Amino acid sequence: MKDPSPVFEQHKRAIRIALGDLFQRPLASLMTVLVLAIALALPATLLALLNLGEQLTSEWSHERTVTMFLKADVDAEAALLLSATIEEIEGVDSTELRTSADALAEFRLYSGFGDALDALDENPLPNHILIHPSEISDNDAIGELVSHLATLPESDLVEYDQAWVERLNSFTETARRFADALALALAIAVVMIIGNTIRLEIATRHSEIEITRLVGGTDGFIRRPFLYTGMLYGFSGALLGWLLVSLLLLFLKSPLHDLEILYATSLPLNPFDLQRLAILLPAGTLLGMAGAVLTVGRHLATIQPE
Repeated sequence: MKDPSPVFEQHKRAIRIALGDLFQRPLASLMTVLVLAIALALPATLLALLNLGEQLTSEWSHERTVTMFLKADVDAEAALLLSATIEEIEGVDSTELRTSADALAEFRLYSGFGDALDALDENPLPNHILIHPSEISDNDAIGELVSHLATLPESDLVEYDQAWVERLNSFTETARRFADALALALAIAVVMIIGNTIRLEIATRHSEIEITRLVGGTDGFIRRPFLYTGMLYGFSGALLGWLLVSLLLLFLKSPLHDLEILYATSLPLNPFDLQRLAILLPAGTLLGMAGAVLTVGRHLATIQPE
């Protein structure tokens, strides 16, 4: 069996050389890593925010509600009778009456205009009924229900709350496709940045590579440190990118908490998500290797001892 120690020592040597190259020019290396981190952090941040938005809309999508605002001359007793009548309609699962007093109390609680409401002579908010369609009702059936409710004499305005959620879902899907395209474009940019950095490394060590070839150094022996340099750039950029994403999400945690309170929902936000780290690190490392592989072979072939 072949002794693996020489191969292991060669890889150790290549890693030491790659680390030495990075620390030999700390400022230039830091600038490169920072650019890579920003390129990797941008799509990661956008995708994290889109995931939160999708979690929020997924909760709303299960709460399909038709809101029927009643005319001002429909009192609470008549509204209660109408609510019971609507509940008997096919396709309606349940109804819930909200009187004008309930609506005013809810508006006072969430709007923050309590003092202004005290100045009103009368309650301007109408009675309204929340109608919950059955789970088997599709959008066409709900549309027919809305049209029917709008024809009732007590009805002033009928709104289907799910319509804006569907529009929001459409916007979210468009944003996700944009994020995917942005991630692909920035991945190509990362490969090009690392490739150009490796090209400059090869240029500065031109004479060293010539001498190595003269003494019998193989292409693999010469190529290996540059491959590790690319991997280290990608790994470091991904690690710093994860930290940037985490700090940005941590910065957004307070306004997201306010959003949770406003919409009475839960947005599980974990800024320092290890799963995100587990995705970014391999991705950054592979992109770094790809940039090095695409550059090293092409430029080393042009360096031959005279």
